[in-house]
Amino acid sequence: MKTYIKKTIEAITEYLNDLSDNDLLNVHNEYCQSINDSDSEIFNNDEDFFNTFFNGKVMDAIRAVSFGDYRYSDDYIIFNGHANLETFNNVSDHIDISAIAEDIMENEQNYYGFELEEEEED
Repeated sequence: MKTYIKKTIEAITEYLNDLSDNDLLNVHNEYCQSINDSDSEIFNNDEDFFNTFFNGKVMDAIRAVSFGDYRYSDDYIIFNGHANLETFNNVSDHIDISAIAEDIMENEQNYYGFELEEEEED
């Protein structure tokens, strides 16, 4: 299902601000892929994350937790710049909505489910 948004920074920013945390996280990760910055992707702090990135590498996971800032009960997880793990609960604190809005304006094709509509002139 496509979401139609006016092709303005303001309309895109408003749309992004109204998203749920899970939907905002998905758009943020699309943004990271759009700008080739997979190191900034955010993941859910769950068993799937550890199976994906540390499958069978228990000592690597322990190192990443020990040298990072990891809390088991936090909702979200990222790799810091040193391949260690950091967790947090407020996803919007780690997302630059204005940068995402600008990239959507320039690279709409990199985002699933968005279609920007040109503003009608009076």
